[in-house]
Amino acid sequence: MILFGLGLLDYALQAIAWPLAGGRDLDEYLLAYTQLFDRHVLLPWSLLFRGPLTPLVNGASLDVAGGHLAEPLLAVLFAGSVVAWSVAGRAFGPRVALAVALVLLLYPGYALMFHELASEPVFAAGFALLALLLTRATRGPSVTRFALVGLGVALVVLIRPGNAVLLAFVLFPLALGGRWRERLSWVAAFTVAAVLPLAAWSVHNGLRFGDYTLARGGNAVIPFYRAFVVDHIVAPENGPASRRLADAMRQHLLTRDPYRSYGVTLDELFGNGSFRVHEDLYVFSDQVFGWNNAYAVLRDAGIEGVRAHPGTYFSNVAGTIWHQLSRSYFRNLGSASPASSGSSSEPSTIVVKGRRLPQPSEGQPIPSGQKAWISTPDQAVRQVWTSPTTWHFEFRNSRDRARFDAIERNVDSLFARLPHRDGNAQLSLRLNQLSRWFPRPDLWIAVGLLGIALRRPRGSSLLVALALAAFLVVVLNALGQYADRHFILPVAPAFVLFGLGGLLGARASETATGASR
Repeated sequence: MILFGLGLLDYALQAIAWPLAGGRDLDEYLLAYTQLFDRHVLLPWSLLFRGPLTPLVNGASLDVAGGHLAEPLLAVLFAGSVVAWSVAGRAFGPRVALAVALVLLLYPGYALMFHELASEPVFAAGFALLALLLTRATRGPSVTRFALVGLGVALVVLIRPGNAVLLAFVLFPLALGGRWRERLSWVAAFTVAAVLPLAAWSVHNGLRFGDYTLARGGNAVIPFYRAFVVDHIVAPENGPASRRLADAMRQHLLTRDPYRSYGVTLDELFGNGSFRVHEDLYVFSDQVFGWNNAYAVLRDAGIEGVRAHPGTYFSNVAGTIWHQLSRSYFRNLGSASPASSGSSSEPSTIVVKGRRLPQPSEGQPIPSGQKAWISTPDQAVRQVWTSPTTWHFEFRNSRDRARFDAIERNVDSLFARLPHRDGNAQLSLRLNQLSRWFPRPDLWIAVGLLGIALRRPRGSSLLVALALAAFLVVVLNALGQYADRHFILPVAPAFVLFGLGGLLGARASETATGASR
């Protein structure tokens, strides 16, 4: 209870510098929450693309009590995760438990994550609970405890579907002592407890939306997003799927605005990549290849890109992994507008085919693209362009328009309930400075490896299992995405525990000597 109270106090201090803000993809989570319990869903894309638990936690935190419970809820998740990791650390000795608690309370990057409403704080809390459950199951193996571990894995998968990689924990009971019959019973308990909730959600998606899948579109993120947007290795000559995609883009994408007016070419799209174009391709795929295609053409084009350029892809993946493990993380309160002497207040423009148009921001080929979240199996909602820069939504009937407007009002209302206070710039600066000097995950990994090799602490297999699980999450995201702190912070405590457990954990020989006395 004392540690939990310290966690709440720590969060309150951080909140002075970092008021709760909307995090990554919060708009999609709120779209999903707004329709989560609808009998007839107008916009199923966000519901099918994400797991159900993050929209539920994010949406309910802003919906209940006018949003005043959002920061207290995240404070509880932060404090609870610190307690969970500290209790897990007790398996390796009291010094490890105390050190883990102290480090996480002082870890600015980890704390920062709980001040952004998104999937990351929910996943971080779920992963901490999973670590605690696995620790308890390792210290006293039983069918019940490994069933709880399986439920913990299902929980984090329903928070973020990519976490299905953690189903690899099913092999962990085989590394424990005991008779084969016992270990196989633990594996069975884990498997049933993990698979049943995920299968139930897949059946729910099938019965409700006609998609018997855990999450729609995940097969397109890995490796297509990285291959197209980050590494630029998708090209028509890579194979049949790539040619099919290129032909469809030439006929159905470049012939409409804003691509047509901005003179965008196929070579430019494939050569430079673009996150705006990538989002456009989701809607494009549903319209041209069909909803039931489930982005298979995009996935196959990404795979062909990797086969054609394996060196580029895997070296860049390795670079992303290293970037994730070796960098510090900050949050800026905001930056001043980059005014300079003689600069004009008018927006920048470019001339395309003798026509002056607004210059797209962020080096993108187009100023805006299609909104993926409007995609539906029957194209009930369409985004129609009336000029290179203006568009509107068209609807199948007036009832759809009324429901769409209601959804947008609800989402806007939830966004408006985020705190509006300013953060303390001085405190934020000091926390960022602390983050700069705080040990990165790569250092914790190095210390843990040396400690395990030289000191042989008890429970080394569990330390390795938790660190490998965290590393699997990092690798999975690197296979499909660019480097982003959001992909490593939820699992960073596993590396902290790995380092401190190897450095301070009670040795197996010391435990045996103490027991004999």
